[in-house]
Amino acid sequence: MRTNRSREHLADEILAAFLDGEVSKSQIRAIQNHLNLCWKCRSALAELETAAEATSRLLAERSKDEIDRSLQARERFLRWKAAFEARELFFFKCHPPQWAFAGGVLA
Repeated sequence: MRTNRSREHLADEILAAFLDGEVSKSQIRAIQNHLNLCWKCRSALAELETAAEATSRLLAERSKDEIDRSLQARERFLRWKAAFEARELFFFKCHPPQWAFAGGVLA
């Protein structure tokens, strides 16, 4: 990683790695020293933080919606299953299958 000892600014990839905690302790110190001196890089870091927070909120909301839809689908399925089983039970009580009578003949 290239840190700023000259007038170069930190790349977005370095700032993102810094935000994600994917840099070494010595790199953290170098980046923090640069950020103390460079308002452009502090501004870029703030923009990355804002974007990361917005993305995180969107993913959390989407996950909650997906969970809600999943639970609703499960409830609909369980209602359908109960209704299907009730109809099936009623049908077999009224119309026993032919193989039920065949078992008595074979025995």
